Amino acid sequence: MLFEEKDRAYQGPKTYIESDFEYLDRSGRKEAQRVREFLDEWIGCFPENEANELISRITSRDKRAFDSAIFEIVLFAIIASLGGHLDVHPELENGSEKRPDFLVRMPNGEQFYLEAVLASEFSEAEKAAERRKNVVLEAIEKLDSPNFFVGINAEGNPDTPPSSKALRRDLTGWLANLDPDLVAREVEENGHDKVPTMAWEHDGWLVEFEAIPIKPERRGKGQRVIGMHFGGARWVNEWEPIRDAIRSKGGRYGEFAKPFIVAVNVDAVSLDRIDEMQALFGQEEYVFNRTNPNGHPEMRRAPNGAWFGPKGPQYTRVSGAWIFGGVNPWNIVTRKNTLYFNPWAQLPNPASLQIVNHAMAKNEKIEWVEGEMLSTVLRLSEDWPE
Repeated sequence: MLFEEKDRAYQGPKTYIESDFEYLDRSGRKEAQRVREFLDEWIGCFPENEANELISRITSRDKRAFDSAIFEIVLFAIIASLGGHLDVHPELENGSEKRPDFLVRMPNGEQFYLEAVLASEFSEAEKAAERRKNVVLEAIEKLDSPNFFVGINAEGNPDTPPSSKALRRDLTGWLANLDPDLVAREVEENGHDKVPTMAWEHDGWLVEFEAIPIKPERRGKGQRVIGMHFGGARWVNEWEPIRDAIRSKGGRYGEFAKPFIVAVNVDAVSLDRIDEMQALFGQEEYVFNRTNPNGHPEMRRAPNGAWFGPKGPQYTRVSGAWIFGGVNPWNIVTRKNTLYFNPWAQLPNPASLQIVNHAMAKNEKIEWVEGEMLSTVLRLSEDWPE
């Protein structure tokens, strides 16, 4: 069992520095209780040694380990709820020492291998910088600020850990010299531009703090200090991490005797079909005719997708790519997911999976088919986990 039985009274939000497991384990909210029950139920379906390995990853403070273990549990739950039997880390017929996550046997006799992988638009350097920033944000939350919320507008990423002690000192002194009633009157009369600001910089991280006055009746109530937090703009590239994740698994195990499906959980701000199609079939590009520069450009795909490269179809061992948009135990029923069937696959996708959202090529075009909602498959309420 992942979670022990104990009294849990905490009703607040997750802090910036605690892990997902630590928050789940201490939260007394009914939503957290339902997530704990879901995870405990499905971990109990794994063989003991595999369950212990999952628990070890979930209880670590490594977010990637947590996310990967959770995704495997979610996949297991989906397939098992569809009537499938899953063997964990099965041996392959080709003698490879490497083992995929699951061998699935469906009620209609179909069998296939299923592999889980994470894809993220954020680099490891960005994730490390985010952890450094979270330590500072957590320190700000510990400020004694009875009169002001603190808004944060930030750009860049710190290369070294900022001094939370120095920042707390600077913020405390700045807020102490502000009159909340005077600020509130200025803002009410002249708009948000009159909110006082303080600039702060550390090693490439530029931060502007705002002092947002708290209503008199709410002052000193022990609410969270941080009122707004904007992380700044950045270029977004969501399709390449998906493509690279599929490629990394497509050549890992050698030849298969059964269809092989790669399930990708994408950590991204947003995810749409354009990203998914570019990841699989190549980046969209527009080509102009030099002899007719004023004519309409032709849209085509560059040969840089997971399934189509400079020499044509590739990674044909991958029968399908099941793409999830950042699924976790809290949002299982709302996250987008689509199983794409590879039109050039050596072995066809199992027909039994056409019950879920899927896309396949017909008459040289991709058709999307809406399948069963995950809430229906997993027998969870549509407003899960409330």
